[in-house]
Formats: sequence, structure tokens, C-alpha cells
Amino acid sequence: MADRSAVTAAPTIGPVHLTMPADPSLSRVARLAASGVASLSGFTIDEIEDIKVAVSEVMVALIEHGAQQPLTVTFQADGPRFTVRGTTAIDHFDTEHPDLLLCRTVLAAVCASHGIDVVDSGAEIWATIEQSPR
Repeated sequence: MADRSAVTAAPTIGPVHLTMPADPSLSRVARLAASGVASLSGFTIDEIEDIKVAVSEVMVALIEHGAQQPLTVTFQADGPRFTVRGTTAIDHFDTEHPDLLLCRTVLAAVCASHGIDVVDSGAEIWATIEQSPR
């Protein structure tokens, strides 16, 4: 008979890539997709809410500070970690802009780690949420 008390590792799901216009209303689509990936990986409702906040922050910051070009949002659930990574083209990107300080503050409240960077000719914002030990 199998030992049902054994803890199984959460599956790795992703990466899942979404490319969409720089339209803030589409953050709902991205949050829904992220919720589905996180749910399949065993994240709790509270953790999924934090993931949805992180997705919104990543998207809004990229839309407000990007070149109004399409953005790509990537979700990866890897065991107890869920990472959202957004990228977009930029004309100019000031990583120390005051608006991004608010983004950093919100991400720090809901994420284990996060970053705002310039990569190649684009802006990249990422955030990782970790599952609580069970």
C-alpha cells in the first residue's frame, strides 16, 4: 500500500509566454493565465492573489515606461516558486524613476524577490513568489 502522507514536489509548469498589445485592460487576461498556472502548481488562494498583484505591477510598469510596443509576459512555476517576467521595447528607461519605486515597493510586499532591469534594447521586470511551507 502506498504511503499517502509523503509530500510530492510541485510540478514544473511552463514557461508560458503571452505576447499582447500595451493595453492595461489586458492585464486581466494575464492574471487569469497566471492564476491557472499557479493553481496547477499547488499555490494557495492567498499566494495566487499575490501572483495576480505581481502580474499587474509588472504589466502596468512596462506599459507606462515602455515604447507602447507589444509586451511579452512569461510565467514559470518551478516547484515552490512562481516567476512572472515581463519584457517590452523601450526608447528610454530610467530604472530609478519614482513611479518604479512604487512598483518595487508593491513587489517587495508580495514577492520573495524581484528586479527591474534594462536588457538589450528592452525593459525587463520580474518577480518571484514562493509557496509557504506546508
